[in-house]
Amino acid sequence: MKFDTIIIGGGLSGLTCGIALAKAKEGKNIAVVCAGQSSLHFSSGSFDLVGYQEGKEAGDPLEALRQLPDSHPYHKVSDPELLAGEARKLLEEAGIKMMGDNHRNHYRLSPMGKLIPAWLTMDGLFTADSAEEMQGKHICLVNITGFLDFPVLYIAEALRGYGAEVSLCTVTTPLLERTRQSPSEMRATNIASYLVDDEHVREVAERLNGMLPAGTDLLLLPAILGVANDHAAKLLQQLMPTTTRFVATMPPSVPGTRVQTLLRQYFQRLGGTFLPNDTVVKGEWEGRRLVRVYTKNLAETALEADNFVIAAGSFLGGGMASNYDGAFEPIFHFDVESSTKRPEWFADNLFDRQPYQSYGVKTDSRLRVRKDNTPVDNVYAIGSILCGNDPRMATSTGIDLLTALTVASFISSPATSSVTSSDKIDNSYAR
Repeated sequence: MKFDTIIIGGGLSGLTCGIALAKAKEGKNIAVVCAGQSSLHFSSGSFDLVGYQEGKEAGDPLEALRQLPDSHPYHKVSDPELLAGEARKLLEEAGIKMMGDNHRNHYRLSPMGKLIPAWLTMDGLFTADSAEEMQGKHICLVNITGFLDFPVLYIAEALRGYGAEVSLCTVTTPLLERTRQSPSEMRATNIASYLVDDEHVREVAERLNGMLPAGTDLLLLPAILGVANDHAAKLLQQLMPTTTRFVATMPPSVPGTRVQTLLRQYFQRLGGTFLPNDTVVKGEWEGRRLVRVYTKNLAETALEADNFVIAAGSFLGGGMASNYDGAFEPIFHFDVESSTKRPEWFADNLFDRQPYQSYGVKTDSRLRVRKDNTPVDNVYAIGSILCGNDPRMATSTGIDLLTALTVASFISSPATSSVTSSDKIDNSYAR
């Protein structure tokens, strides 16, 4: 099978790049090879550019971005402000309506009740401009009976710490009671699969209306509605007599799964080919170019392309691996930034910077991967597989989005992606 571009990895960065290429290269064939569930299934439904700077909350994420170390992946992004706008537009075209400001972080509420700075948050989820908004607010915090992935006691205590008055309620319906008979079904995404009919959503709303304390300013519920779209969540909001917002639960995350679902659907509507539950196992080279790859499921059937994009994630996603000899990229053995001395991989204090979290694939200024200290002509890396990120800064999803759009622009404009004079070239790739 022959494609113009093959993207290895079907998470946020891979699907964003695929969509951008499919839009820019009309009539071209773009394929995404996805190994399985991506980290989006752990996502809060919010995206970050820069959340923290030198241990403090970043007010203006774009200004904080410009002050990051030269080694950070953002410095290989051409115009962060322009691309931030394009990323939001792409998400909304896919059906993911977002709230946020490129120059001002807001706050989302974590599943443990902590207010965390964010750049964009899905419409319907709880956000606040500042912690002071909580002062004196009467909040009713609701959980589904038997649902353990929404720790309301922790959330309530945290909200009271911000100055809110919090009451707790538990709701159930005959349908949800039947679900409780199987403990494995009481997960957010499973509950969402039951509450898809308007009738069942109306039943939940009727129960809630009968128990809301008088004077409630804000109703907070676990985000357990709408894997495929936001219809059920919006219906419930319309049926409630007070402002109603949702809070992401412990994984699996309904908002994150919705993002994955809608991005994949948009990519396929644009004509993209999505190969699910498959893994690239090897590649073949001609000179300094990767020309084809083979996957576990397709066996001897090769996937050929003019360009390849590595979006396989870091250690969690399988894009990076390690053994007693060191950290490495396991498929093509691209150059990686890491230490060969294991004691240097981590810090003794859990909350200090952990060096291994910054390990990843080395790239040139155009995000082309390096192999044997030489940039590969037609292979790019995007997202969390890139070296130089510090997760403590809350930049990971921004890196996914902005590097994906950057590489899509390079591939869409090949005349501008020639080798620079500073990039050493040789023909030692075949392995």
